[in-house]
Amino acid sequence: MKKNGKCGVKLFTRAYIFLILISLMTAMSYSMISTLITNYAVELGGTLAMAGTIAGIFSMAALFSRPVGGVVCDTLDKKKICMAATIVFTLSFPGYALSRNMAALLFFRMLQGFAFGISGTANMALVAEVVPKKRLGEGLGYFGLGQVVSQVIGPIAGVAMKERLGFEKLFYFVTGISAIAVFLLLLFRYNKQTGSGISEEAERKSGKMADGLTLRRLVAVECLVYALTAGMFSMANGVTSSFLVLLGEERGIANIALFFTVNAVCLFFIRILMGKIADRASVLWIVGISLAVSLLSMTLLAKAFVLKAVLLAALFKAIGQGGGQISLQSACIKAVDESRVGVASSTYYIGADIGNALGPAIGGWISGLWGYEVMFHAVAALMGMMLVFFWCYERRMKRMEGMRRTEGENGSSQV
Repeated sequence: MKKNGKCGVKLFTRAYIFLILISLMTAMSYSMISTLITNYAVELGGTLAMAGTIAGIFSMAALFSRPVGGVVCDTLDKKKICMAATIVFTLSFPGYALSRNMAALLFFRMLQGFAFGISGTANMALVAEVVPKKRLGEGLGYFGLGQVVSQVIGPIAGVAMKERLGFEKLFYFVTGISAIAVFLLLLFRYNKQTGSGISEEAERKSGKMADGLTLRRLVAVECLVYALTAGMFSMANGVTSSFLVLLGEERGIANIALFFTVNAVCLFFIRILMGKIADRASVLWIVGISLAVSLLSMTLLAKAFVLKAVLLAALFKAIGQGGGQISLQSACIKAVDESRVGVASSTYYIGADIGNALGPAIGGWISGLWGYEVMFHAVAALMGMMLVFFWCYERRMKRMEGMRRTEGENGSSQV
């Protein structure tokens, strides 16, 4: 095994760099059309309600495909699963261009969402195989940078291209970007021994189909609390993305969209820093502090009437999200044996998908009744409750682990 850095093992292998690029290409192609899909639906003759359904069905399809992706990744070849899902994802873009009614657009949107859920799960499972376990948090931190970059560049580039060339050429252009991911997967090779060191026993387990699709096969129960906690960060994202501009219009805060730029730039650097910290610090402290900082961010937005307060909230949100999500991703993978990395990855994403789906819905209901200030305070309160729950859960798990260790030592001494 190649040596490198303080941790003694090389992180930036050829396989790992390929996975980062594959994720970047997929995320970029998605981001370039994500903010425009409702406009396209309306242009095809759909109502605003139908356009909203078209936009939201992607996340719903991804949510339902996550468990399937976890099972197949732990049973079949992860590279082949990622390849098949990425091909379907890519071919859905020309489907958008060829759609002439809502039914066709809805079909391709659902198909792409389903493929996206599986490809994302497979990609993360592959990362867990090629990244050394001792540097998993750092590896996940760098891996997510492509998604951050795509969120900054993608929407701007997509809107500019649509205005210049129109929807049809935009869809064919992003098809080409996504096709690069397929090409990289064709070239992708990796050696598991240079990564997490999956054992032969784990290989045999992952190669056997269970007698049935039990709950354990579909969901990593031991990761549910981590997934639920990750869902809180996603809920905050969904609420902020959906209602921050409206908050700015109501309060007369000019250039409030700078929040997203500041947040993305800060998140880029924080992911680099927090990835290394996540490999050394306790998940209890990192996630606890991240939830507290995110709570502060939501409270600031609730009270913000000037741009400076909004931008400070963007910084706090980046700190909380960057630290919390990396640590929780790493904790999910470490909580299971190597034969169940796929289902652990899918369980994490299920929590994130639920948070993204519920955030705008709950936020819209609360803001419609009591306004945006109460809405952001409500999100802050939910994060505070999650902080207390997560703290109690982790302390209880540590006590149980200590008791098992003591019993094991006592048993060994008696023998």
